[in-house]
Amino acid sequence: MYSRSKVRRNAKIDGKKNFPDRDDPNFSPFELEVMAMARKAARQATAKYVPKLEVLNGKHKPMLKDYERISKDYDSHAAKIGRSEPSVELSRGKYYALMLLFVLSEIPMNSLAFSVFGESQIFTWIMAVGVAVAIPWIAHAMGILLKRGSDPWWKNAIGLGVLLFLTIGGLIAIGYVRVQYLGDLSTAGAIGSFGSSKFIGAAFVGLNLVILAAAALCSYFAHDKDSMLQHLHRRTNKLNKNMRALEAKYKKFSANKQQETERVKQRVQEVIAYYRKVNHRVRLDHSKPKSFEREHELGPEFEEEDERSKMETMTTRMQAMPGKSSS
Repeated sequence: MYSRSKVRRNAKIDGKKNFPDRDDPNFSPFELEVMAMARKAARQATAKYVPKLEVLNGKHKPMLKDYERISKDYDSHAAKIGRSEPSVELSRGKYYALMLLFVLSEIPMNSLAFSVFGESQIFTWIMAVGVAVAIPWIAHAMGILLKRGSDPWWKNAIGLGVLLFLTIGGLIAIGYVRVQYLGDLSTAGAIGSFGSSKFIGAAFVGLNLVILAAAALCSYFAHDKDSMLQHLHRRTNKLNKNMRALEAKYKKFSANKQQETERVKQRVQEVIAYYRKVNHRVRLDHSKPKSFEREHELGPEFEEEDERSKMETMTTRMQAMPGKSSS
């Protein structure tokens, strides 16, 4: 854009020549040049943001289609079972945090047991971590089996019985190995006696069982009776969250684009208004040209939205459907 001093100089030159003529409805060359510069600046502002808006729109469209498809399945399944929300007492984040805590608490107890094999420290820790992960994972399966049940009931009972038998048997075996290790330590004088090592070993087995029971309860309270309802609920929530994030970015870029074009629009209006004011003041005939009564058509570069990259949200989709109001 021209500086204020350059606008004033051009306005005085034209005004002293009584240009544009008072009966001429056409804009002066200076005003046309200013408008050309303004449109160029507006196109540059639009070109900077439109590709970003189109990329966001391209990511948003498939998400919206998935959301609509899954929402239909969600509504259909909810109507079938008579519930629209899963009954979960423990959130997913808290559930994962507790399970991680159980795993971490198992590692030092198991590393003590596997030290009896005399392997290197890294293999001892690998075995300890493996068992520490396996116990909460088994508890995870047990909690789901308890919560969701089956028809007939004995199918789940068999699964639970097998898991309990194998898990408790494994914990007792680990406890036995731990007792042997503590017995060796007692022989070396590290602890009081072999009898106390048996007591300590039993205490460790009891702690493992407590962790197993606690993890199973967490799994029970973190899952709904209907796996499909919980899956569809999580899926729709995740898609909705991702779409809202994309829409927020879209609104931010769109607002920035609009602000830049509005600044150009405001500036060009100020320049033309100042040119006309100075031109009218210095004219020898003190007349007001007809062209000064006309407003410039700013053109599509100054539109608030670019239709090519306009994002279609769930709200706009509903408004476009026949019979839907925009309330």
